[in-house]
Amino acid sequence: MAELETGRRRPEVLTLVTGLLALVLAVCAFVGELPSIDPRWLLAGGAAFVGMVLLAGSLRGRRE
Repeated sequence: MAELETGRRRPEVLTLVTGLLALVLAVCAFVGELPSIDPRWLLAGGAAFVGMVLLAGSLRGRRE
């Protein structure tokens, strides 16, 4: 109920990034050319992203 009283809400970063990634993949599939990316880079990028999300969550603190 408190969210409704404060007005605007912040966008969820994870949902935004996932949506943008899905949009890029959809455009690539529509065009017919998928980029050739080494799966190891995807794994490393995903691990770095998860690490940054966990770090940001720990620095943010708890709200009660």
